[in-house]
Amino acid sequence: MKNSKKLLTWVVKLTLTCVLSIIIIGCSKDDDTSPPPPNTTIYEGTWSGTFSGDSSGTWIYNVTGNGTLTGSASVSTGAMHTKTGTVSESGAVHVTISNGGSNTGQFNAETGVYTGTWQNNDPDNPLSGTSTGTKE
Repeated sequence: MKNSKKLLTWVVKLTLTCVLSIIIIGCSKDDDTSPPPPNTTIYEGTWSGTFSGDSSGTWIYNVTGNGTLTGSASVSTGAMHTKTGTVSESGAVHVTISNGGSNTGQFNAETGVYTGTWQNNDPDNPLSGTSTGTKE
């Protein structure tokens, strides 16, 4: 009887150890399934250029290594607009302008050149055009 109690105690301890090990391993942070942030370090830095079309002026973008873009545009009429957006790993640029407009374009890391298009969001006075620039 004494040996059966020892055996039962040993089995219970072994079972608890196994269960606790499975719980601890199962809760590991290594199982995080969220995608990693984009690696856009090749586009990181300051880009600037001009835009033309139905309106014209200059723009500047500051790009971080995680794909965040901030900047501004100075219109030839004197208006200033802020810009926020993202850059993908392939260099695709998507920007929202503070006046409701948008920019889309492409950074080329090898040549340091940006090309894109812009448009406003005014159905009564639709404006659009192209933009080009370089990495500083």
